[in-house]
Amino acid sequence: MTSDTTITQRSPSLSDSATERTPLVKASTKSDFDTSSWAIEFKWLLKNCIPVIGTYMLQNSLQMASVFTLGRLGATQLAAAALGSMFASVSAWSIAHGMTTALDTLCSQAWTGAKDKTLVGVHLQRALVILAIMFLPIGGVWWCGERILLALNQEPDLAEHAGLFLRYLMIGAPAYIAFEAVKKYLQAQGIMQASTYALIVASPINLALNYTLVYVEPFKMGFIGAPLATSFSYWLMLILLLLYIKFVDGREAWGGWTKECLSDWGPFIRLGLPGVIAVSVEWWSFELSALAASYLSTVDLAAQSILLTSGAATYTIPFGIAVTASNRVGNSLGQGCAIKAKRASSMALIFAVAFGSLNSLFFIVTRSWFGYMFTSEEDVVERVSAILPLCALFQIADGAAGVSSGIIRGLGRQKVAAYLNVFAYYAVAAPIGYVLTFKLDWNLTGLWTGLTIALFLSAALQVIFLYIVDWHSEAKKIHHRIQVAEHKLHHDEGDDSSFDSTEPLLNA
Repeated sequence: MTSDTTITQRSPSLSDSATERTPLVKASTKSDFDTSSWAIEFKWLLKNCIPVIGTYMLQNSLQMASVFTLGRLGATQLAAAALGSMFASVSAWSIAHGMTTALDTLCSQAWTGAKDKTLVGVHLQRALVILAIMFLPIGGVWWCGERILLALNQEPDLAEHAGLFLRYLMIGAPAYIAFEAVKKYLQAQGIMQASTYALIVASPINLALNYTLVYVEPFKMGFIGAPLATSFSYWLMLILLLLYIKFVDGREAWGGWTKECLSDWGPFIRLGLPGVIAVSVEWWSFELSALAASYLSTVDLAAQSILLTSGAATYTIPFGIAVTASNRVGNSLGQGCAIKAKRASSMALIFAVAFGSLNSLFFIVTRSWFGYMFTSEEDVVERVSAILPLCALFQIADGAAGVSSGIIRGLGRQKVAAYLNVFAYYAVAAPIGYVLTFKLDWNLTGLWTGLTIALFLSAALQVIFLYIVDWHSEAKKIHHRIQVAEHKLHHDEGDDSSFDSTEPLLNA
């Protein structure tokens, strides 16, 4: 790419004028200049992580609305909704979240590193096509959900209702998955608030619709009303996000649909599949802990449900920080600013420890009465109180591990996170947790000890990797990868005039 030639933009909205989300420094191929400071990184991360945290809190509320709404119908319906939601998380949502981690890398780096910003839109198109293909077998599994649950020795009535829940939730599943991809497309451009706005509208509508379709005449549908309402809400939040792009912001990186999305899937898949492993290993570990608790006692299972629900709520904070940090690191490396990327990652880890400490303090202070927020059963409250100190300790490791994974996604090193998570969770922590829980009769304490060991080990290994990684070398490789991607895009379109493979790489 010669310095005096630019690639013809395919998006008519592309402008050189500064906007709220314009990169602080334009991409450079010549040197690693430092355009940041600790104060800048602190302010940027704090400002941008808040809407992302809000997004995930609201998003988690959508399916929870079904569980709460159906609780009044009866124990079977409540249990079926919870079981169906868990089945959906394990078989679909964890896979979708894992695959779209590739966009955390590709879109964030391309936004600041590519001269043609529409490369970001091409990455999104590839993601949507690949995710659509992946959903075909997932849809088949959901359609056969009742038979699968019966094969797993679930009660027939429970399996029937959970299978029904999945079939109606499947109507909205494509929209949920597409929303994840479009959300990351916007976040890579620094547009963090769009998905929050969409969910601020969709979330209360979802709650009202759940109640209406389950209980209110003439719309009353009973049990199936809840998954139908949730499916409608998934489509609503996707449509709202697309309308935001069309009428408000986000079109700059969209050059229209192109046949290029049907080719060059290799980079996306090489990042996405390890992302699935990294995400699923953690998600599935927590779901398995709930299953393990069911073999202990009813009190243990009830306490575990409260603890997992609470842990999921507090995890939205480090998860939001992780997503924000991933995009900041990716943007910085796309610019060629290795020092800035390293500083941003350090600030994100400081945030993780700080917010993890606040979450930890909350659980310690409330441990004696926290369980009463969920139940009046004294035995369950006492069991929750006994485990909360471990859960409090767990918060710091959970934050550090989650944010470290986000930073690693910004680097595009999902394989590293996948290897380290598999080692921490299944090679080390799972055997320890099994022995403590079932052999030494530590019961729920044994389960949470295993989970805490997994997270501390995962966090420690990932932080060590980030400490020893050569940020300048990573910036060079990312710059070259973006050049190659742009070359393929414009070569396939018949415009090869702007690419020069002899252009010097970063002078890191």
